[in-house]
Amino acid sequence: MAGVDRSSSLRRYLPALVPIIMFGLAIVALHRLGGEFQLRGILAEFSAIEPWRLLAAIALAGGSYTALVGCELLALSYVTRELPLRTVALSSFIANAVGHNVGVATLSGGAIRYRMYSSLGLGAAEIARVVAFCTATFALGACTLAGLSLIVDAGEASSLLHATAVVSRLLGIVALVTVGGYLAACSVRRTPFEWRGYAIRLPSAGIATGQVALAVVDLALACGTLYVLLPESANVSFVAFLGLYMVALAVSVLSLVPGGLGVFESILVLLLPGVAPTQTLGALLAYRLVYYALPFVVAVALMSLREVQRQRHRLSSAWTWTQRSLDFVVPQAIALLVFGAGFVLLLSGATPAAATRLAVLDRFIPLAVLEASHLAGSAVGVLLLILAHGLARRLDGAWQVAMALLGAGALASLLKGLDYEEALLLGLVALALYLTRAQFYRKSSLVVEFLSPAWLASSAIAVGASIWIGLLAYRHVPYASELWWQFALDGHAPRMLRASMLTVLLFGSFAALRLLAPARPAPTLPTDADLERAAPIIHGSTDTSANLALLGDKSLLFSASGKSFVMYGIARRSWVAMGDPVGPAAEQAELVWRFRDLADRAGAFSVFYEVAGENLPLYVDAGLALSKLGEEARVRLDDFSLDGSARASLRQSNHKSRREGLTFRIVRPGEAVDLMPRLRQISDEWKQSKSVAEKGFSLGRFSEPYLRRFPLALVEHAGQPVAFANLWESAARAELSVDLMRHTDAAPKGVMDFLFTELMLWGSNEGYHWFNLGMAPLAGLEAHRLAPTWHRIGRLIYRYGENFYNFEGLRQYKEKFQPEWRPRYLAAPGGLAQTRVLLDVTTLISGKLLDTVRGGSHAGIPVAQ
Repeated sequence: MAGVDRSSSLRRYLPALVPIIMFGLAIVALHRLGGEFQLRGILAEFSAIEPWRLLAAIALAGGSYTALVGCELLALSYVTRELPLRTVALSSFIANAVGHNVGVATLSGGAIRYRMYSSLGLGAAEIARVVAFCTATFALGACTLAGLSLIVDAGEASSLLHATAVVSRLLGIVALVTVGGYLAACSVRRTPFEWRGYAIRLPSAGIATGQVALAVVDLALACGTLYVLLPESANVSFVAFLGLYMVALAVSVLSLVPGGLGVFESILVLLLPGVAPTQTLGALLAYRLVYYALPFVVAVALMSLREVQRQRHRLSSAWTWTQRSLDFVVPQAIALLVFGAGFVLLLSGATPAAATRLAVLDRFIPLAVLEASHLAGSAVGVLLLILAHGLARRLDGAWQVAMALLGAGALASLLKGLDYEEALLLGLVALALYLTRAQFYRKSSLVVEFLSPAWLASSAIAVGASIWIGLLAYRHVPYASELWWQFALDGHAPRMLRASMLTVLLFGSFAALRLLAPARPAPTLPTDADLERAAPIIHGSTDTSANLALLGDKSLLFSASGKSFVMYGIARRSWVAMGDPVGPAAEQAELVWRFRDLADRAGAFSVFYEVAGENLPLYVDAGLALSKLGEEARVRLDDFSLDGSARASLRQSNHKSRREGLTFRIVRPGEAVDLMPRLRQISDEWKQSKSVAEKGFSLGRFSEPYLRRFPLALVEHAGQPVAFANLWESAARAELSVDLMRHTDAAPKGVMDFLFTELMLWGSNEGYHWFNLGMAPLAGLEAHRLAPTWHRIGRLIYRYGENFYNFEGLRQYKEKFQPEWRPRYLAAPGGLAQTRVLLDVTTLISGKLLDTVRGGSHAGIPVAQ
């Protein structure tokens, strides 16, 4: 693979410019549309809103979020899943509260749904369908309400949209026809739609009708939340305002700006020319607090409460499920809360302090301390924006620094203007962070941690928004270069300029360092020294598949302590780790995150292939989707014997092979040098008869240096080797397995049965506990009607793919040894990326897809004799 050069690194950050540009355009539009309005005018209009209006807005917002719970229940019904109402309600509320504030709710809310629902047994494909259903619900509701608004109140709507009544009605009809067509398709269409190889199943007519109805209720209530906050002078009907609200909401969603901040406001100011901009923006400020900020704070409070109550022993089943699922979303919610705290400090630094409070401070502290505290508050704000990303990735260092910065920010708030409300807010954020301490366990450097383009864009927008609000607050102050050097108690504008400059310098320097950082060297295959370094770690592992690292065809990522590693290969855009991290369990989580960070830096998918069920929380925590690949067969050796009726066929086959002259022996490492030419001959003959080439990654290949590392199981006939296999041993004799297995065509029939049987008997006598027969792909997938989509597809392949790959034959062959089956999984990005990932894994193993459908064995284990 080519090195990750700086140009490719810069290209990965280009998408982050889209929301930044959109936000900038929205700010320019607001500035021009607003004329000479000032921040104090907006705050005055906000303060003038009657209490009953605020209470009504809160009630309407609560109704909207309740309707969204109904949509969530319909989505789960669509994927034929039933979950406790309490769990669904909490998942819906948190996902929507976060999605509304972060923006691109399909991604942000979808990530939270994945973390919560995956822990309750839903597969990645099912969760993707739930997210798609919720996204479609929003679109259907918007089309329905916009269409009704444009038709029912065409005259007023047309004047506000600067169009004729005929055009207004025509657009409304198109919107309603679109919704009607969807409902009709759901009523008559019984087979899925095919799109790019994906089957898209429409919901039933009943679910679709409920979907549209709930979407209309949700959006109407959300629109009502803002409508009730508008002054009476707005003089616009609710029906006409519905259409305008839908237009502003759609544009803000498409802008990709977090929460549509600035875009939503500028569109509504433009569409309501008859209302004073200060009145519109005052109502919008209240709307943001009621519909966005308040639910988000409640969501974080719920998760903090969970941390307090998690030690209680008598919990209901539903609440226990909810606790387990919240483990995966707490860091993201806390990160957003800290991000918000940083934004509050930036806003505080950009707006004037209360004169009466400054007068009190003037009696006790020097002006220099006040000026320094003002700058320190803004600097802390920028640092909190950046540190929030580390909290989302569970960094222990980010937690410690954030706690210190929140304390420093609270002190700065008091010293620069006696902002005790702001200090109290920062203290509450620090309390939530303290209560969730256990969630931040990663011992990783803050300096080398990868910062995603989306987070960088969000931080840039927060910095830009604070500066714009500062310029708006001091719009009445003529700019002069002398302002930069004015220091006075009432010098609010100069303090804002200096704080803004410090903010830009800090954030700009950080962004430049990240963008222009030297490219990391491309991964390389391990040297002999690397393999020798990995060898003792492998010998200490209880999983025999760790020996695959010694093939030398995979890069090795060692932990900081050097006591564990991840082995991985690269195919196109996928970085694929083979199995779980090898080494102490305490270091596995950090290695998973480090591997994901490396893949993120390269703009690649991070994938873990054939991971064990007990380690799934590691991958869910890292934001990866899980899919069952198949089941691994393991034979218990503690009491293994050929006696009894259960293994009569194996006993008879073994006796027959002995009568035909087959013998078995183990050759220890270093004793097989003279045998290598004969073993290579056997290997070449086997490949030629099977018409296959050597594979790799998860499968062994004939390599003398590799084979010399292991004991060899040898089957001989008339004194000549006719079959062999290299043995994988594990620590504490927990497991025994084989990797490369080859035999000649001249060997008697049943030679591999003889080899396996003798190996198991030998392993039992040597004190091994398990014999690993390897995995049966697509085995053990669910077959009932509630099974996930991936399982249904896998079952079809398992049933009808026998002409290409003997799936069922492989399972049946292993069943003769009466194994115990345990599942193995693929951890990878979900959605459409999963298909590409699977093809890339196939490329790593086979070199080309054709080898997979030609081959008739898996991990070298034959499926027919």
